[in-house]
Amino acid sequence: MSPYLEVIAREWGARADELARWAYTHMVNRTDVWGSYLPLRKRREGFFFFTAPFAAARGKEFLTPALLARHFCGLDGHLLSLHSSSADKTSRWLAIDIDRHDKDEASTPEANFAAALAWHDKLAAMGFDPLLFDSNGNGGYHVLIIFAEPVPTADAYDLGQRMTDDWEKRALPRRPETYPRHVNMDEDSKGNCLRLFGRHHTREHFTKVWSGEPDVQEWLEGAGAIDRILAVRPALPSLLPKTSPQTEHKTIEKKEERERLSVSRKQRPRVCVDLDGVLATYDGWKGLDFTGLPLPGAAEFTRKLSEFAEIVIFTTRCSVEPHRDELGEPTRPASDLAPRLLHNVRYWLEKYKFTFDEIYVGQGKPIASAYVDDRAVFCGPQYDPHAYLQALSRVRELCNRGRHQQPPPPSSDPRLQRLIENWEKLPEAARAKVEQAAGLAAEPEPAESKPAKKSRARRS
Repeated sequence: MSPYLEVIAREWGARADELARWAYTHMVNRTDVWGSYLPLRKRREGFFFFTAPFAAARGKEFLTPALLARHFCGLDGHLLSLHSSSADKTSRWLAIDIDRHDKDEASTPEANFAAALAWHDKLAAMGFDPLLFDSNGNGGYHVLIIFAEPVPTADAYDLGQRMTDDWEKRALPRRPETYPRHVNMDEDSKGNCLRLFGRHHTREHFTKVWSGEPDVQEWLEGAGAIDRILAVRPALPSLLPKTSPQTEHKTIEKKEERERLSVSRKQRPRVCVDLDGVLATYDGWKGLDFTGLPLPGAAEFTRKLSEFAEIVIFTTRCSVEPHRDELGEPTRPASDLAPRLLHNVRYWLEKYKFTFDEIYVGQGKPIASAYVDDRAVFCGPQYDPHAYLQALSRVRELCNRGRHQQPPPPSSDPRLQRLIENWEKLPEAARAKVEQAAGLAAEPEPAESKPAKKSRARRS
């Protein structure tokens, strides 16, 4: 590495933590997977890049700001690329990748730059604040826009296709790739990822950023490039154009197909099912990354339940606030942390072949026709005049047995069952005693003593 490039590298390294926090907030669509480049010494023909973490570690290791900081430090073997779409098909950014490799003779640096600059200026005229990168120092360029909040991947993809529709007029040999590259992904697909700006994974080059002032300084490097990146203005989703006529018909067709497929599901009642103690063994909290083995018959239970109901997994494992200390993220927005919690639960359910329609990550209690929970107590006083009596008994059982012991069914106490069945036949005095014992009635006033009665009689 040349002395000048070493200076540039130190400037990137000095701002690595700052860049990592920015990228984690504005560019990370997924934390469960990311792209990673092998160290130069370990590469071989056709194998220099892989999807991290390895399969055995997925669901246990996640992308963190610390890993991003290593990338921005330019450490060999720690250079990353980021996925352009989340698991729920939203995107935080859009990029146009006008690539040019060493053996690529079909494209020229001049034509590539002219196209990149034209698309950069067109996006700026639409109200975006695009970044134009010299990505490899060999005639390759990236045009990037950041969204203020995640937008539907389909909308981001459509904008990228609109921008590059005139690629032939730009004297390019092929249409540049846009990220996101696809709208509809298979269930097991993780989508595509683009190399994060910073050090190039092979060439001795650090990203340069177009200044917009060619008469003064065309390209910003080192600290100047970093300042421009961190100062970018995220775009409001309202800037996205409406669906183009070319894709509108296909979008309508796919929407109608989804509606046809989901109509039967919408007609089914929703049932919320807890995870720990219902589907998975539970004998005490052991951390977010540990879930017990499936209980016997649990997977079959969800399959049978799905025949007449829509299954919503409702678990505190997907609630951010109770787990902030364990996540080590006291101030990060919950919306950025929820995907990690969601992935843990989804990974476990899919690993053991459970049937479910949704994992609830919203606030409060979801609307449902029924809740299946090992610590739930049914109480319906609108329909059962004895509901409070039964609920009190059930709550006592749950409180006394310990939270991990399987509670007996309501009919396991024959005396209580007989009492409920014969309640209407009991005299008022017997009912009063039962209600007093259950805590539903006030204590009777103590009777006056005999001396007090006699003294009152004498006064009269």
